[in-house]
Amino acid sequence: MSSTAGLTDGAVEARAFAESVAGVLDRHRPTSGPWPRDLAARLDDLGWGTLGGEPELVGCAGLGAVELGRRAAPVSEVDRLLGGSPMTGELLRSPGAEPSALLRVDDRVVCRAVVRSVPAESAGGLEVHRALELGPAVEVGDAVWLTASAVWTAAMVGYLAGLGRAALDMTVDYVGQRRAFGSTLAALGPVQQLLADAATAVRGVQLLAGEAADPDALAYAGPAITEACAACHQATGAIGFTLEYPLHVYSQRARALATWNDALLDGLLSPIAAGA
Repeated sequence: MSSTAGLTDGAVEARAFAESVAGVLDRHRPTSGPWPRDLAARLDDLGWGTLGGEPELVGCAGLGAVELGRRAAPVSEVDRLLGGSPMTGELLRSPGAEPSALLRVDDRVVCRAVVRSVPAESAGGLEVHRALELGPAVEVGDAVWLTASAVWTAAMVGYLAGLGRAALDMTVDYVGQRRAFGSTLAALGPVQQLLADAATAVRGVQLLAGEAADPDALAYAGPAITEACAACHQATGAIGFTLEYPLHVYSQRARALATWNDALLDGLLSPIAAGA
């Protein structure tokens, strides 16, 4: 098989996997309140939980995570691809039932059981805790870490793209119905330009999710999606800032993830000693 055919097959597989993820999420998405406790098990029926050990399935993780972000599913579904909770400073994210923290010590990634922790203030869906006591450090092998972090990176880029797509979709729907100055907001040139720029940014991040697991892509994705969400708020006006309108769910989460990603890129996700 030629390399081009292999890439094509991989892209088709990734899109098919993403559609399966979307189907599971749509079937189990709550109308209100938290997601069901068995969401992880439902996704694992598709093989989601094994992606962190499969470098050739980076595209599946990236595009699958787009669907998670579009539906504002818990960020823990992305973080568990790392094999533990990403930690920066005293804060760890997505601790789970038997939490373990991943952190960098002397240019190596180690895993430490979380003996005691307390919830910390965080954006919805991030489940941030402050670690009070950690167990002994167990080094994570370079090969294991390189694969898991690459898959996680693609998934986090995809998740951000999904947040941006959801924000953009609801904004386009709103401006298409809202009338002002004798026409819909969507007919106004400044609004069109604003949303065209946002759509270009979201599309660019989504393309990265399907083909890249590069830290540079993650560094770009956070600010790009944050700015796209800000454009959506500008287009919707005052209603976009109300709690009743769900745009804030996506914009707040995008801002929080962008901040977390910057911290992780400076720490946990720094190149290993053998360094790329």
